[in-house]
Amino acid sequence: MSRQRAALRLSLKALTGAAVLGALLALPAPTSAAAKEAAKPPAKAAAAKARPAKSSGPATPACYNRSEYAAEQMMRLHTEMMIVGLTCRTVTPDKKPFDLYQDFSVKNRAMLSNSEASLISFYKRSGGGNATRQFDMFRTELANEISRRAATIGIPQYCANFVDRSAAAKDLTPDDLRTLTTDEKGAGLMHLASRPLCDVKTVSGPDTNYAVAQAPVAAPAKVVTAKAKAKPAKAAAAAKPKQKVAAAPAKQSVAVR
Repeated sequence: MSRQRAALRLSLKALTGAAVLGALLALPAPTSAAAKEAAKPPAKAAAAKARPAKSSGPATPACYNRSEYAAEQMMRLHTEMMIVGLTCRTVTPDKKPFDLYQDFSVKNRAMLSNSEASLISFYKRSGGGNATRQFDMFRTELANEISRRAATIGIPQYCANFVDRSAAAKDLTPDDLRTLTTDEKGAGLMHLASRPLCDVKTVSGPDTNYAVAQAPVAAPAKVVTAKAKAKPAKAAAAAKPKQKVAAAPAKQSVAVR
């Protein structure tokens, strides 16, 4: 009898445990943080994506100071001489254009080094990455630009003009080069530059309005909607017959005896 009661207690415990486990399984599972995030309305996620990203660094300066502007002019001159030397050494070998480039580089080593440092300092201010690499990219693009211009002009014509310019540039003194790179009026030429000078402002006025003569516009013809009543034309008055007027008798002369 006691064994039967003990077995009955065990079976009751087992049933109770199964009932509790079934009740727990029937309860809704707690929502995880990831599930809550996924359950958010899509409008909030779209709004978060629409927010503009913060800039990682300052924008590239829009203009040069005086030393940076002169540095680019020096780099343009030096790069042009390099392209002339490489392009024209087989076209005009007697003028030795590549030797002209090398002689210029040795003679003006200090000025070229200062110009390079000035432009690298400019790229450092931009905060756009490796300043030396940016300078190298600028120099490469400059060389490509000059090569395209040479191809457009035509290699023989290009060499006929620019080799002599390289020879003249090699003989310039440092003072001549400073005038050439900084003083457009004194140099007698207009400089090309990738950026303008910061201390020079260009002011432009509004375009002038010119009076333009226009042909007169003809007034539109009036449209008569109502039919005009036809009026009978007045009959011309009958012409009265002209009465003949008898001519007066001619005077007779009387002879006096």
